[in-house]
Amino acid sequence: MRVVICDDNPIERKNLLEITTHISKSEGLDTEFKVFESAKQMLFEVEDKLELIDVMFLDINMPGIDGMEAASKLRSNGYIGEIVFTTVSKNHMLGAFDVRAFNYIVKGETDGAKTVKIIKDVFKTASEKSKEYMLFTGIGEYRNIAINDIKYFEVRGKIITVYYGSKSFEFISTIGKLENLLFTKGFLRVHRSFLVSLQHIKNFTYEEITLIDNTEIPVGRKYYSGLKEAMKENAIG
Repeated sequence: MRVVICDDNPIERKNLLEITTHISKSEGLDTEFKVFESAKQMLFEVEDKLELIDVMFLDINMPGIDGMEAASKLRSNGYIGEIVFTTVSKNHMLGAFDVRAFNYIVKGETDGAKTVKIIKDVFKTASEKSKEYMLFTGIGEYRNIAINDIKYFEVRGKIITVYYGSKSFEFISTIGKLENLLFTKGFLRVHRSFLVSLQHIKNFTYEEITLIDNTEIPVGRKYYSGLKEAMKENAIG
């Protein structure tokens, strides 16, 4: 697992690195840490490595590019891993929702036990996501696809196409069966013909979803309220 810590305060950086390193070792995780003192530096360094990063801890109040702006840039550039904000204020809840943050730690307020739980939870989530695969069987061919890479499914008659990374694969099943299998994995039915991964959604309206790769998917009228609620729940841990 790869973890990024970005905080302009050297004491805060050191403390967070120590606690995350300790938790990683106690949980038996093989973790690589990268630490940055500015969002500008961090964005430059990780620009072409976003798919390799599992968790980012971002300080919100930093000079220049702050943590919220950095998170927005990361999502726009295709980062689909977990984000945990470290902040001195609770006033960033709405912004955390916008960038689909896993959770946030309020400096000087979130107690030690809660901080440890948040870090353990985000490490567990990232670790589980990186290990889960699903086997799809087509005609004379099969694909073992990482669930984290799947963007959406589209059904045409009895044929379902799974879109993952820059690839796609056709197989025979029913969208109802897939919906039941993947509901707890962060997938949601948004149209009679589409099942979408929530973590790949960049934004949505009453009529359509735009994915991080700018793919546009229609939203069925009866599915909109469920989509809106799911995105709200998915924003914080």
